[in-house]
Formats: sequence, structure tokens, C-alpha cells
Amino acid sequence: MEIDGPDKWYKEGNELIRNGKNEDAIAAYDKATQINPDHVSAWNNKGIAMFRLKRFEDAISCYDQVIGRDPNYANAWYNKAKAIRGLAQSYLDKANNDRTSAAKLINKALGLFDSANECYSKAESLSDQGA
Repeated sequence: MEIDGPDKWYKEGNELIRNGKNEDAIAAYDKATQINPDHVSAWNNKGIAMFRLKRFEDAISCYDQVIGRDPNYANAWYNKAKAIRGLAQSYLDKANNDRTSAAKLINKALGLFDSANECYSKAESLSDQGA
């Protein structure tokens, strides 16, 4: 058994994320995906840690890594939808604070909400298939 294999780092990341240490968890998941770039669970959980830190675009990138490797990974579609919605909400919050660019930000947010709904639909259809 390899001592510093990707599963060791994945499990360490899981323990860290459970304890609210999201930055440290991201570092552990990074090590897991450096050793095995196809470790979709590590990519997915890294996205969760990014989401918890409100780093929505980074989270979306992680979920895209999962989906690119396993398009039937329903949880990644669901998590991506949540991250897109978080990003959209952040645009709405900015629009509320910045009236001069509000219309542009609101339109961007509306487009993201549509994209999130598409991801939710994909996740639901995959879940219904038992994937």
C-alpha cells in the first residue's frame, strides 16, 4: 500500500473539511488530484470546500473537472448548480450595492440562474437513472 497515495490525501481532506478547515482540506485534495488527476471524489470535495469559502468560480471549475471525467456523476451536477446559484446571488448582492452597474450584474445573474437550473435538471435525471 502506498503511504502517500491519493486516497490518503482524500481521506485527510475529508477529515479537515468535517472540522471546518476548508483551506487545509483544499491543500489535501490538491495533493490527491496531483497524484491521481482522475480522482473525481477529491475534485468534488475540493469544490465543496471552495463553495464553503464562497469561492464559487473555483468551485465550478472543480465540478467541471469531475463532469469532464465522469459526466454521470450526479452529485457534481447538483454541486455545480449550487455554486452557480451562489455566484449569481453574489452578482445580485453586488448589484444591490452598486446601482451604476446594477442592470448588467442582474442580467449576468439571471443567465447564471438559468445555467444552474440546467445543472439541477441534469443531476435529477442522472439520479432518477440510478447513476
